[in-house]
Amino acid sequence: MTKSLTLLLLAAAPVAFAQEPAAAGLPAKAPKIAVIDMTRVSNESLLGKSYAQKIENLQNEIGAEATKKQNELNKLDTAIKALRDELEKQANVLSPEGAEKKQQEIVRKTRERQAFVEDSQAELARMRERAQQQAAQFNNEFQLKIRPIVEAVAKDKGVDILLDSQAALAVTKEYDVSRDVIVKADDAERAAKPKPAAAPAASPAGN
Repeated sequence: MTKSLTLLLLAAAPVAFAQEPAAAGLPAKAPKIAVIDMTRVSNESLLGKSYAQKIENLQNEIGAEATKKQNELNKLDTAIKALRDELEKQANVLSPEGAEKKQQEIVRKTRERQAFVEDSQAELARMRERAQQQAAQFNNEFQLKIRPIVEAVAKDKGVDILLDSQAALAVTKEYDVSRDVIVKADDAERAAKPKPAAAPAASPAGN
């Protein structure tokens, strides 16, 4: 099954930050430009990995249900084949009534199979639609959480305009703030996790 669910990225449009007004009579300061690789931030940051894992769990859930449906369909196919083989082998000994009964059973099983296929396809389609909606929600949450971090890094570095690296033809390492964003995002993610409770101190011997 094709993995269609992906963690979407921030728009590639440049992000502009407020600049200090130029002093009277002095030339305007040239804006400082930097780039960020949001694909790298998504793939390498703890935050991005956590959302990627959630999306993978959705995919695995759909895959498991599809496998379950296929196994049930295989059982129906096996049962139908067995009835057909039985009818063929007993064609010379079965009465017309007996042969008709076997044929009706095959028709019933075939209809049951068709209904199962239609119901399974509809159920899997609903699961995929819900998964797409959840993936979009995860993407929105990721963007809401990562954007303030991106803006904070840009401010710390005095960046006036921040471009997505996909919009740049060539970039030297010193202009790429992706690693800085990953580090800051990871620090924030670790700080947000509750610290494990300290183990109670052992009582002194003899008490």
